Amino acid sequence: MLNDLRFCLRSLRRQPGFALAAIATLAVGIGATTAIFSTVNAALLRPLPFPHPEDLFAVYTPATDGRFTLGRVSGVELVRLNTPAVSIVHAAGTGRIDTAILRDDGSAVNVVAYGVTEGFFDLFGVPMIVGRSFTPKEHVPAAPFAALLSYRVWRDLFGSDPAIAGKPMRLSIGPPTPATIVGVAPREFDIPHGADLWVNFAITPQSTGHGFDGYLRIRPGTRPERLQSEMAGAMAGIAHDYGSLGRNRRYEVQPLVSAMIGDLGPTLVVVLSAAALLLALSCVNVTNLMLARGAMRSREMAVRVALGAGRGRIVRQLLTESLVLSTAGAVAGLLLAFIGVRLLLARGASELPRLDRVPFDARVMAFSLVALVVTGLVVGFAPALRLAGTSVRTLMNESGRTSTEGASAHWLLKMMSVAEIALAITLVAGAGWLVKSFSNLGTADVGFAPQHRLVFDLVLPPARILPPPGSGPVTPGLVAERVMSWTRELEERIKAIGGVTDVATMASAPLGTDRDGALYLGVEGEVVDSEHPRVARAHRVGQGFFKAMGIRIIAGREFTADDRTGTQPVVIVNRTFARRYLGARDPLTVKFSAGYPDVPPAPLFTIVGVADDVRYVSAGQAADPAYYMPQAQSPYFLQTFVINTTLSDPTRIASSVRSAMKAMDPLIPIEPHALSEIVSASLSRQRIGMTLMMLFALAALALAAIGIYGVIAYASARRLGEVATRIALGATPSDVFWLMMKQGRTLTIAGTAVGLAVAYAGGRAASSLLYEVRASDPLILGSATVLVVAITLLAILVPARRMSQVDPSRIMRLD
Repeated sequence: MLNDLRFCLRSLRRQPGFALAAIATLAVGIGATTAIFSTVNAALLRPLPFPHPEDLFAVYTPATDGRFTLGRVSGVELVRLNTPAVSIVHAAGTGRIDTAILRDDGSAVNVVAYGVTEGFFDLFGVPMIVGRSFTPKEHVPAAPFAALLSYRVWRDLFGSDPAIAGKPMRLSIGPPTPATIVGVAPREFDIPHGADLWVNFAITPQSTGHGFDGYLRIRPGTRPERLQSEMAGAMAGIAHDYGSLGRNRRYEVQPLVSAMIGDLGPTLVVVLSAAALLLALSCVNVTNLMLARGAMRSREMAVRVALGAGRGRIVRQLLTESLVLSTAGAVAGLLLAFIGVRLLLARGASELPRLDRVPFDARVMAFSLVALVVTGLVVGFAPALRLAGTSVRTLMNESGRTSTEGASAHWLLKMMSVAEIALAITLVAGAGWLVKSFSNLGTADVGFAPQHRLVFDLVLPPARILPPPGSGPVTPGLVAERVMSWTRELEERIKAIGGVTDVATMASAPLGTDRDGALYLGVEGEVVDSEHPRVARAHRVGQGFFKAMGIRIIAGREFTADDRTGTQPVVIVNRTFARRYLGARDPLTVKFSAGYPDVPPAPLFTIVGVADDVRYVSAGQAADPAYYMPQAQSPYFLQTFVINTTLSDPTRIASSVRSAMKAMDPLIPIEPHALSEIVSASLSRQRIGMTLMMLFALAALALAAIGIYGVIAYASARRLGEVATRIALGATPSDVFWLMMKQGRTLTIAGTAVGLAVAYAGGRAASSLLYEVRASDPLILGSATVLVVAITLLAILVPARRMSQVDPSRIMRLD
């Protein structure tokens, strides 16, 4: 074996061009595949940092009758899971709280907190790195606030104080609220994603509001069928006790890893498949090089066989060469993979769940080793098989300049060339689908105008609004009046900034954090179907919201200053609400009531306008039925301000907006962002997939061009004697040129046919990940075909032109 290795290294040193080409080609394929596998490993395969992570699930309660729901769980649904009748160790929930930490120096820092129900941290089985988790006594109603800090907040805001447990802090939950810090979570604990701290929360068995994200741990060894049956029984009990609350609903569980990464998982799987195709293309390319080189070494192999070398010895030598090339390609590929992953993280992938770090761990190294071995065997198999089954006389003949290629080598080279063209078309078409899908998402009508607009969130502490205790009754009208007064004052300060045209507020921004809810509806004059109630999102917005956001009012009017507490409750519905629930009725003549879990008879909301649909969940998800309520009739303390400007870059006034807020209240921190950035950030997962596929497509085109060029150049070189004879007998350069082009035409046609079939099948398989793109899209398939065929013809053209200009007398003298 050592002699084989020495001989291989000497042989490759004599042909450095071949060695570098093969190693670089394999480095691209192995590097791309390893980089994507390391990302898939980090997101999907790397175990969660908890004991027995396979038993952890997220739980939802979607409707079974197709109606729109948020899918969150209620308190009673969590309680019913924590019974001996269900094979669950424990179920717990979290609810988001946007708040701020009030520091001793008078400043405030916005944080995302989550209220957690009893047993939340015990469910994951991780010890705190400082202090402890919550105790059962801290989850009883009216218990004092306790807080658990994330590692990040402990490090950045509290200087990694090892004695932090037991110290007080203040949160802007309602009035400045004292809370006792009881511990610090481990660095790797990130549930829910992006949590800064967790506070204790109490629920009662009668809590019916669907406001929790649910988590559970099943008992080890529980079969899915048994779990589903037991959970169905628990929901049936809720239906029996609470009527419509449990009817037409079901529990649905999803592995926690899948729930954390969402639609990023399928995207990564598609990209990994594309990387595998690129690796296959690299193998095909290097196999072509090995076949061509093997044919050129036919006499050498024949002499070695004649001198007594066995077929096995020759095959082992060739496999050794391919494994050496694969090893060098794998080493270079690992370096490329490491650089590629770092660039991917720098372009925003690190903000996605589970991609804060992408380690090159033992699993990634094992994958690279398997890729190395498989690649080495695949690359060396074809030339080794060919030489092993060829006679010495044939090998001697193949080395002659005037002989034709052996039938087996000729057939293998053709098949490899067809595979290169097919794989290139598949990858280019895949890139085209993702590019068009991303383009469609980027140009989709989200219902509002993100350009020229600035947004920021703030938490308005009730203590800034409500009168001090004992100063008189606090009525809804008083609360609304004070909230509106405070909001109008801040709006006026912002409007005074140069370039600002409109300012308004909302409780939930499109494509942002959902702070609104969904309610059941009862349209006046129609019977409410309690079994299948109508559902709509209920958005709360300020006066001037539609103009500030650039949302069209297609019928009726916007909210005015007259829409306040004490007047007729009014709403504006979206187009989907009117179409789905009102049919041919004039929306401006309709009233409805809304509530949960039952539809109340009053109050009745009067529809005063119809707005265009706005996509709140994602740019690719159609708008749900929704209605808007004016801030003055439904005040909210968690506000998102939107500022419409005349500036192409609205962030230029961010510092002025912060100054206006500081002058208004220095204890309320804000961080303005361009609304267009929020829309762009919502497409980050699709952007990553598109970028990677484009890079793979470019690499595929380059590899295919190099591979086809090598095959045609080799075949042309083998026919030099034939071409010289044809020219000597009167053939023109044009005749020779088209003769050479003809040998590539059949390969191109066959590769194109196979590539189109494979691309179409791949597009059908990935269609669920694409937005308004069909696998049979003629523009994408046609463009991919034209591009690859053009590159292929160019690769054929160069050696064909060279052959048409040969000097027959020189060739014949050489023979």
